[in-house]
Amino acid sequence: MHPRENTPSTAVARSRAVPPSILTILSATCLLALAGAAQAQTPSDIDAAARQAEQLQIQTRERIEQQRQRDISSGRAPTQLDVLPPETVDRTSALCRDIESISIEGASLLNQRAIDQLVEPYESSCMGVAEIERLLGAITVAYMKKGYVTARAYLPAQDLSTGTLTIEVEEGQLKEIKVEDAGKDSVSTFNVLPGGTGEPLNLRDLEQALDQINRLASNNATMDILPGTGPGDSIVVFHNQPSRRAHLGLTYDNNGQEATGQNQAGINLSLDNPFGLTDFVSFTHRRAHPYDTGRHSSYFNNLSYVLPLGYSTLSLNASNSEYASILDAPSGSELHTNGNSKNYSVRLDRVMWRGQGSMWTLSGSLTKKKSENYLESILLLVSSRSLTVFDLDSSFTTGLFGGALTLDAGVARGLDWFNSLEDAQGLPYWAPRAQFTKFKYGAGYFYPFALGTHRLSFSTQFQGQHAQNVLYGSEQISIGSLYTVRGFANASLAGDHGHYVRNELSLQQPFVLPGAQVAMLRPFLGLDYGRVWNRAGDVPEGELSSASVGASLSLGRLSLGIVHSRPISEPRFLEERAERENTFFNLSLSI
Repeated sequence: MHPRENTPSTAVARSRAVPPSILTILSATCLLALAGAAQAQTPSDIDAAARQAEQLQIQTRERIEQQRQRDISSGRAPTQLDVLPPETVDRTSALCRDIESISIEGASLLNQRAIDQLVEPYESSCMGVAEIERLLGAITVAYMKKGYVTARAYLPAQDLSTGTLTIEVEEGQLKEIKVEDAGKDSVSTFNVLPGGTGEPLNLRDLEQALDQINRLASNNATMDILPGTGPGDSIVVFHNQPSRRAHLGLTYDNNGQEATGQNQAGINLSLDNPFGLTDFVSFTHRRAHPYDTGRHSSYFNNLSYVLPLGYSTLSLNASNSEYASILDAPSGSELHTNGNSKNYSVRLDRVMWRGQGSMWTLSGSLTKKKSENYLESILLLVSSRSLTVFDLDSSFTTGLFGGALTLDAGVARGLDWFNSLEDAQGLPYWAPRAQFTKFKYGAGYFYPFALGTHRLSFSTQFQGQHAQNVLYGSEQISIGSLYTVRGFANASLAGDHGHYVRNELSLQQPFVLPGAQVAMLRPFLGLDYGRVWNRAGDVPEGELSSASVGASLSLGRLSLGIVHSRPISEPRFLEERAERENTFFNLSLSI
């Protein structure tokens, strides 16, 4: 693919061969020539407008990710079904037979190494009834650990005088799947549990199916395993009493940018099971309130669709946003800026392995991003571009010391697909790349505990990235927001490399209101830290840290949250912009 002619994106790619200071001056000169305005915008003005545009693009990216997490997650812990293992036999037998070898037949779901580990302690020994029962129980437990809870080992009629003990295994199969939901068709077993019938029944498959079913807010399914008519056959019955499929959510908060409207009102419309596939569709609209057109205004739209496919989940997403603001430029001028962005993505999450209390997920996504930003109605080439990004992410979750540990790793690669910006040949090292590579990493730990009669929890979240190239602002890691390092409403930092950690200690305190209505109060303390740095020199970088105190209140369909944050440290060049204290609130109503 070759660079395209006469497009803003191509102009950016080619101009990267010019040193930054000269590029800025040339951009300013072009703007003046095109605008024909009496009042000139200085290079510093253009840089300020470009920085504002990049910050808004990062904020849009964070909102899209937060919305995606809400759309694909039920907010419930992963299903973990427990089955009691067979009782062990501790006694020894008075009468026994000399057994030289043991043969296990019908065990197609256990590998030979596992079988050898089971039988070796008993071979070339004298085995009685108790020893045989222990071996049968050990074989059954080995199947249960792999999720095959209906498999049973038994002893067929045989002559033990030969010195060979033969054990047969009935691994069982899922014969039929039923749904009992009063005929409301709330569960599509076709795609939630594909290919289940006729296969060995595995508890992990059923846990995954329940997670996919109960991902919808209208579902609260349970499950029974019943015996079938044939030997080893089982029938799985999903019981569900679905509630209302359509949901409406209203929000109001002050989580926006001061330049484009800090107070934001939002509405979310969602529908469970729209096509009868246990699927989900959601539309979100947020806008500044009050909406000061052309001066301090912004809005954000997001449409998403989620389809479960057994161990996989397909997500489609489309969003667009616009903003307008008045920029107090470094030159002292009051300049009008505005812009828009569009994002389209397709994502596939696949549970690669699921054990008892552990899960490994692999995800791939392809995202198309396009942004246009204007200063005094003139297109800012330095911050307007079209990018295509492929992400490959891995996530492992397991129980640890009574809590839940999550480890994340991933890689993102910029592509020149779909008419996206293509890097020119021979770019200098300091020039941002559209065909970039960056590595992502993260970890999290959640630990619930009790202190007397109080329920508390501690959580820590660590996220970071390392880039192989200089990145455009929309692909950099940012710190200084409600989702990263709290306490820096108008003084964020972004860089090619960086990381941040968020720590939170919270108390869950239920209480009863008049009328016997139960409410939940969750006060918390937070401590955050982040650092970013860049591959190119002379680019702002540094560290941020903050402390926060807040609380959330859940009262039926109404939720209220408030957090007060105070910066602890920031670079000297941010001290003027960083407010010494910030208070954020959010109010939501589910209808």
